[in-house]
Amino acid sequence: EDEFVYQQLGPHYLQSFLKQDEIPSDILVFYEQSNVRNKRESGEINEISLDDLNMLFLGVDGNSKDTAFDSNIFQNYDIVALSVMSPQATDAYLISQLINSLYPHITTVIGGSHPRYYQTQVESLPESMAFDFIVPQDGWVPIYKIATGQIRKTKKSIVLIDNSLKLTELPAPSRPLSLMERYNFDIAGVPAYHTITALGCPFTCNFCESGREKVRKFSESMIDQDLSVMAEAHQSLNHKKKAVMFFDDVGLMNPKQVEALSGQVKKHNYTTWRAFTHAYLVVRFKERLLVPFVETGGRRIGMGLETGSQRSLDLINKRNGKKQFVEEHFEAVKIANDLGIAVDAFTMIYPWED
Repeated sequence: EDEFVYQQLGPHYLQSFLKQDEIPSDILVFYEQSNVRNKRESGEINEISLDDLNMLFLGVDGNSKDTAFDSNIFQNYDIVALSVMSPQATDAYLISQLINSLYPHITTVIGGSHPRYYQTQVESLPESMAFDFIVPQDGWVPIYKIATGQIRKTKKSIVLIDNSLKLTELPAPSRPLSLMERYNFDIAGVPAYHTITALGCPFTCNFCESGREKVRKFSESMIDQDLSVMAEAHQSLNHKKKAVMFFDDVGLMNPKQVEALSGQVKKHNYTTWRAFTHAYLVVRFKERLLVPFVETGGRRIGMGLETGSQRSLDLINKRNGKKQFVEEHFEAVKIANDLGIAVDAFTMIYPWED
């Protein structure tokens, strides 16, 4: 498997945000080489070690370097902030432990989905691994306050929560070309990059950690800028065709929103694009939701069908307490297929199902 599939956008949003105030920041991408992963999966490697990682350095000055892990990379920094998903947590804890031991002058920060959903675990880390700041939600204001010295570390971890900044006020994420060229993802054979237009999801699936979070949109101008930069990256890398994947929880929400987004995709001459939607929305809006998508090159949508069991679907609670029928899932797929759209359907198997 290729680790360079979806760009972990969190650090890139923060980098461009800090740049507005002339606060420089570099990005370091840790990843595991395929030969190391193969050894770990075969049992040849039994312990997790930072020495098994590679690191791709992306300097704010445009320089980049891909090397084996070297702890000396940290020594000249004042702040090291890690954006962490739960599968990356063990490595993040080891990095924090290493920095605390070798470079106690450095302020450490952890953000991302892991501290968001496992905040208690992060707060309970032993002192040797503890982070100076835990940012379980939006990172823009907290990282600005840390970088400008408005908040300083103490002996105990500090949880910083500040969601006061409107997403409509934010710049597009940084897109270093030396990183973009590493990504290997396509839509129907067309090279693709991914982005998001909003945070949150209005639906309440019981299995989802982020169900029923308020949908907060980025500005149309920011999305336009991001699409422009990604299009330029495609051109710089000599891609004859280009695609974009919108990774919003529900990227096709209603006809008005899809019409506007389709216009932006068309403006930047993308060959094709992909997004997620909800079966209820497809059945409700039908062609009004999907025709603008198709007319601007959209050929694939992702949709959570979850199960073929009505009992299981009732327990999942996909529609905020309202009934969702299995038959509607079949209908949604048919509506999409009749328009020439392929459906990537996501399902789950529950213990009570055969």
